[in-house]
Amino acid sequence: MSAKEKLTFNDALSKLGMDNESIGLRFVSKRKEEKNPDLFLALEQADEFGATAVYFRFYEDNRPPRPQIYLYDKSGLERNNDSDADIHHQLWNAGVVPFCFIFRASQVLVFNCSKKPSSNDSNNFNTSHHDLINLLSDAQQKLDLYSARKFDSGLFWESEQGKKFNYQDSAYQQLLKQLSNVKSIIISRVGKEHASLVKRLLMMLILIKYLEERVDDEGKGALNPAEFYRTFNPENPTLEGVLDNPDTFLAVLNELSKKENFNGQIFQLSDTEQQTLKKRIDLTLLQYFVMGDMEIFSKKSQSVGQMSLWKLYQFNYLPIELISHIYEDFLADENGQKKKGVVYTPPYLVQLLIDQCMPLDDPKEHFTILDPACGSGIFLVGAYKRMIQWWRLKNNWEKPGKENVEELKQLLQNNIYGCDIENEAVTLTYFSLSLALLDSLSPKEIWGNVHFDNLVGANLLKGDFFKSLSEGKLKNDFQLVIGNPPFESKLTYWADKVDKNERENSPERPIIPDNQIALLFLEQSFKLLINGGNCCLILPSGPTLYNVGSHDFRRFLMERYHVKRIFDFSPLRAKLFIGSSSAAKPPVVAFFAEKSEPENRPCFHYIFRRTKVSGEKIDFEIDRYDIHKVSHISAINNASVWQANFMGGGRLHHLLDKIGKERTLGEYLDEKEKNHGWKMGEGWIESPNSEGVRRIRELSLKVNRTADEESEFILLERKHKADWITGFNYVETSSFTEDGIKSVKTCKSKYFLRPRVEIKEVFQPPHLLIKESVGTVIPCNYSNEYLTFKDKIFGIHAPEDQVDELKNIKKFLHQDMCVPLMWLISGQAMTTREAVPLKNDILSLPYPKEEIEFDAIEKILLSDISVYYSEFRKLGEKSVVLNRLDEYDLETYGVLFCSILNSVYNAFKPLSPIIGKEFVAYPFVLGDRPETDIPASIEEIEVKLENLMESRQGYNIWVRRIVRVYHKNVIFIYKPNQKRYWLRSIAIRDADETFLDLYKQGK
Repeated sequence: MSAKEKLTFNDALSKLGMDNESIGLRFVSKRKEEKNPDLFLALEQADEFGATAVYFRFYEDNRPPRPQIYLYDKSGLERNNDSDADIHHQLWNAGVVPFCFIFRASQVLVFNCSKKPSSNDSNNFNTSHHDLINLLSDAQQKLDLYSARKFDSGLFWESEQGKKFNYQDSAYQQLLKQLSNVKSIIISRVGKEHASLVKRLLMMLILIKYLEERVDDEGKGALNPAEFYRTFNPENPTLEGVLDNPDTFLAVLNELSKKENFNGQIFQLSDTEQQTLKKRIDLTLLQYFVMGDMEIFSKKSQSVGQMSLWKLYQFNYLPIELISHIYEDFLADENGQKKKGVVYTPPYLVQLLIDQCMPLDDPKEHFTILDPACGSGIFLVGAYKRMIQWWRLKNNWEKPGKENVEELKQLLQNNIYGCDIENEAVTLTYFSLSLALLDSLSPKEIWGNVHFDNLVGANLLKGDFFKSLSEGKLKNDFQLVIGNPPFESKLTYWADKVDKNERENSPERPIIPDNQIALLFLEQSFKLLINGGNCCLILPSGPTLYNVGSHDFRRFLMERYHVKRIFDFSPLRAKLFIGSSSAAKPPVVAFFAEKSEPENRPCFHYIFRRTKVSGEKIDFEIDRYDIHKVSHISAINNASVWQANFMGGGRLHHLLDKIGKERTLGEYLDEKEKNHGWKMGEGWIESPNSEGVRRIRELSLKVNRTADEESEFILLERKHKADWITGFNYVETSSFTEDGIKSVKTCKSKYFLRPRVEIKEVFQPPHLLIKESVGTVIPCNYSNEYLTFKDKIFGIHAPEDQVDELKNIKKFLHQDMCVPLMWLISGQAMTTREAVPLKNDILSLPYPKEEIEFDAIEKILLSDISVYYSEFRKLGEKSVVLNRLDEYDLETYGVLFCSILNSVYNAFKPLSPIIGKEFVAYPFVLGDRPETDIPASIEEIEVKLENLMESRQGYNIWVRRIVRVYHKNVIFIYKPNQKRYWLRSIAIRDADETFLDLYKQGK
């Protein structure tokens, strides 16, 4: 290749829009010039992986910038596929950046760091690039695929290239699958009765691998295998060598458990476990495991081929937080159910909350932290790592060495506290914190030289948090309480005592919604804070925000403490906990509150929508439209303010106020049941395999029953036999659709789990059948025939002389407004996996004596809920609202936006929108003609808007994503080219905000 055909690294960057003017580009060599501590640490980490530069994404809110691409300048070097594959392998293990670009002459090799590395027959990595950019010959269209602006705005992740990033392919997730497979196979070979010991042994071996492989630049680690194991097996001084016989392995564990090492914590086996190890466990299987010989373990779907497990997965790069996830998986039982009290929190969620509560650029001298349900310590490890970073920031980024060990130990002992009901979780927290300390030292120190103090029993308490609280074992001067308490609708013995004591001392204090223990953790956490201290707990969305009955308890807390913000992750329920061994994927919120008087300060409600970037754990995406300022008065008085925000906010609050004053359908039916002979109830449930039904069927088949069996049969018949169902027509739930009842069948079953004897009148005519699962219309059918029905359908029976009132209910439920109104008021739809309103939501609909009149704006808001917001809640990244716009979308937006403004100004007109691939700029003029030029292309208009905004502080328009610029008699609205930003309901919100802007400008 001639010199003319070669490009410098800077030339190549410029081709992608990553030049010196670009906001996201930072060179690793210039990291010491960075004033932003988050950037410095990220660049320091990039330096460990040999990167030349990093491209960051910045945010308008207070989140720190995040690396998007590691950039490698190899332009002056010959092509080396092995070197490129090694870079990808390391970054895949570390999971620190989604993409890396390797620049060679006039080419850019694009590596997706979520993709599993490939290897050749010699067990060497030979991963090829996942895309190639030829900077000299590729058209601009190819360059635009990876342009800086796409990463600035986050819209890259919605592109076809971005969608190829798959979290399930990451080293983190793949290793968990491998380990789970190993665990299952070993247990199957030694017997399920030894499952608990096998899990403990595997966990110990993984922790030892961490100690062996966490090395610094000099190759020095926390444990030197050759030196350490020589005492136990001189001929084979390796971990697999000491597994040659059980006595040797037990001697190693005993050494690790000594006071001068890990204080008898995580590596200690009981006498019974030691005997079982000697007599029942085949250590050969464990040797295969530590050697990484996966042929014996691998399923085809999870195979690593001939490669050693520990060559593919390297603990030197895998994050410490992986320990918590492995622990959760290993403590699950054989059916995959989590052990009670074990809670796993995704590391990227932990980091978000640590950044919010302990920002890097605001170091504290004395900052005590408690996690009241610490599990395996993922929050405490994150907090301690942040404290070490604070220490470095205050010491000019000095890397702590051996001479600083005592200082770092004091940071740990004086500030980090935790409690958990699971003893093993606490010991693992101790190990993880110890490993975090070792990780921070440069060069690495052998753990034996550090002499860890035993934190268990002092800083880390084993046992029920509420017991420790009652016994005064926890101090009350914490600056921060943070964590993810268990979500159980059941109080422990000690929690129940604390709850009863609270009710006795505060008669006005409401009961805890759903008996949810997580909310008792929240309430009691305030008692442990200093005045001005903060609490940040992950809580279940339903009992905290959305369920019926949650308002009184929430109001009680909000009247006493300042709830600063709520991060609402409910839309991410299917994605946030993906990879967890638990089947439960609960919708959650993060609750940020300060121990201080609320003083009418607002609460900010952030709603994190389910998009590609959030679904793949790349980042949390938040738009200005999903940040809602809730006044203190509204937060304590309006139970449904959170639902209104979820569905778009803005004028929906006024709509809720309007319908909230009306009688509900449930209240109407209650009065009819009480005074007019109506009946209402759900359909029957057969459940032939339930215990009672199965038993009576067995007895009914016996020709000669004993006296006891006859008595039992008579009792069971009274309970399960239903002559009003058997032999009569019934409706299958699946045959009842929005178009009506497709078919009926004759019921041949004789016995039922729930025959509904107390409400059997609902099967008699005249009656109304209503299906609970709602789509775009509420399935509702009036019948004059005797007709039974199964569950998920509920019926309403009325006397003959009140048929017209029954038919009026059907007419009401078929109105277009009913379904979006249910979405607006339904807590069920916000929090359930199915995301569909049910019976109680239908009964919560407003049913006034006089029909409610909705104005044109209200109808538009409800229509967008029905068509778009409900679908976005259910489908997330597959929703139509993430599609590109069409002309009709922009036309309807522009007409409505001007129509609302012209209620005051009377002369706004939409001009032709300027449409780009990623963004749209829409100009609006006040009067007949614009007093400024309107560029024809999106590129030209972006330059114009940047120039108009340059006097303001802030980021470029791509980072802002949503921009309104006022210049002379023109309003420019600049937003991404996605349907969700240009809905009619958004036009209403934009117009309302424009009114406020113009008012502030005196116009």
